[in-house]
This record gives sequence, C-alpha cells and structure tokens, in this order.
Amino acid sequence: MKKIIIISLVIATIAAAFYFSVHNKRKTSHHDNKKLHIAILTPISHPALQEVEQGFKETIGKTNHQDYVFTTFNGNGNKTLLRAQAEEIVNGNYDLIFTIGAASSELVAQLAHKKGVRTPQVFGAIDDQQFAKHIADTNAFTTGVFVKTNYKGSVDALHELKPSTKNMLLVYDPTQGIGLEKDKQEIEQYIKKYGISLHAVEIYQPNEIAQKVSALLPGNDVALVLIDNTVVAGIDALITLCNRYGVTLLVSDQGSGTKGAAIAYGITEYESGAGAAHKAHEILVDGKQPNQLPISAITNFRTVVNKEAAKMQNLNIDEKIIAELEK
Repeated sequence: MKKIIIISLVIATIAAAFYFSVHNKRKTSHHDNKKLHIAILTPISHPALQEVEQGFKETIGKTNHQDYVFTTFNGNGNKTLLRAQAEEIVNGNYDLIFTIGAASSELVAQLAHKKGVRTPQVFGAIDDQQFAKHIADTNAFTTGVFVKTNYKGSVDALHELKPSTKNMLLVYDPTQGIGLEKDKQEIEQYIKKYGISLHAVEIYQPNEIAQKVSALLPGNDVALVLIDNTVVAGIDALITLCNRYGVTLLVSDQGSGTKGAAIAYGITEYESGAGAAHKAHEILVDGKQPNQLPISAITNFRTVVNKEAAKMQNLNIDEKIIAELEK
C-alpha cells in the first residue's frame, strides 16, 4: 500500500511539473507574440524630428524580437491640436508613449499625472537638463533623455571657421522649454571674448520668419539657431534669406545643416531617439519602472560644414580647419 502511495505521488508530481511547464511556455509564447502598441507624439514636421523618430523605431526594433505597432501623432505646429492629440494618447490603450520635444513631453506628463494614467512615457529631443528633470518629476511613470547643450562649443567652432564675425543675429522662440532666454544671455556674454555683438529677433510661429528676419539680416555676419522646434520648423525660409543676403547660418541640429545651413554643431538627432529607445526597451521587455531609470544626457557633438551652402552664405572654405573640426 505504501509503495502504491509513493508511486502515485511521483506520478502526480511529474504531471504537475509537466502542466506548469506547458502552461508557462504558453504564457511566454503569448507574451513573445503580443504586439506592443507605442504612441509617438511630435510637435511638428521637420527632418530633425523625423530623424529622432526614426532612431527610436529602428533601435527598439533591433533590441529584441518583439513586435511593435507605432502610431504617430503630429501637432503640425498647432498648440491646440497638439494638446488634443496628447489627450487622445493619454486616454488611449498604449503600452508606452514616446514624446518628442519639450512641449509634447510636458503635455503628456501633466495630463497623465492629472488623470492618474500609469502608461509609461519616455521622452527625447529635449535640450535642457533642468526641464527634463521637471518633466520626469511631474509624473512618476516618465523618464527620458536630453541633449546636454554646448552652445559655447558652437561659437568656438564658428570662430575657427569665420574669425571675421562681428555681428550675430539670434533667431529664437523665447517660449520654447524653460531655457532659451537663459541660453541667449549666456551666449551674449560668451561671444564678447571674440568681439562679437549679439542681436535677437523673437519668433513665435514658423511663418513669422520671413517677415521678421528679412529686415534684420543685412548688417549681420551670422544667423544663429538654437535647439528650437519653432524656428527649426521654418528653417527653409531662414535658409533662403541667408542665401539671399550672404549671411552664414549656424544651427544646433544636423538636420538643418543637411537642408542648407552652412554650419551645424550638435548631435545627430538619431542618437536622441536611439537613447530613448533603450529606456523603452528596459521598461517594456525588462520590466523596469520608469522611475528606476534616471534621465540621461546625449553628448556626442559634431561640427559639420555644408560646403554648397557655405558658398552662398559667405563662408570661406578652409579644408584643413573643416577636417580638424569634423573629426
């Protein structure tokens, strides 16, 4: 009798082990095959921001064999539309939200916190550490990457390429993020070491560039654009004006350099998206909480000279200097 009981227990144990093995395998298989839905919110159409999105999608797609479904929402430069889209995303059924830029990221973090929504949010394409921290602090389910700005580096590169610069026109939207006015003041102080005077024109909508900048460009040697979604969205108009008046355009994103700015000093936007994708992977695949992943900086700055644009924007090309700066 005792022998029979022992045999029965052994059989029951084996059967239970087999059941849980199959059950867990099914669960794992179901998880592996589940499509994860990611909402992407971008404030406007521009190659630089599209490159951020591309970096995110391609990088997260390479990190594992998980299937992702991406839904992109574009505010098209309209703040009312952007808010409506943020509302739709926060109320939607997504596994993760990726926000591009300061306005998109702050909107989603605020709305999610207000509504008690626990959907993880990862942000990219933010140029101010303090503002990035502010967004992460707004909502416990938010983290991301920021670009550690180095406008002094861009001025140094400009001095190497165009030491004759005496007057610089800053084209900027003071409402972007929380740091552009501060950045303006720092740049104004820094360029004094090179004997450069700073003038500024405030832009609140991309379509204001042609009207507001046209009369101010003559008499300036260089036009400067910061990491500024408003101005970058209208960069084509600014490039046209700089070509017309022979003014060197110095930008802070590689995408605008490709489009026709003579000098670009900054990261590749792809890196910002890729950095955010690594955090998204840790959340969706490794099971980490956003508040376990501190915000981090993207710092790989490069100088790139658009030689065709340089000819039209009164920038003499010195191949040795360019080669040294582009290393």
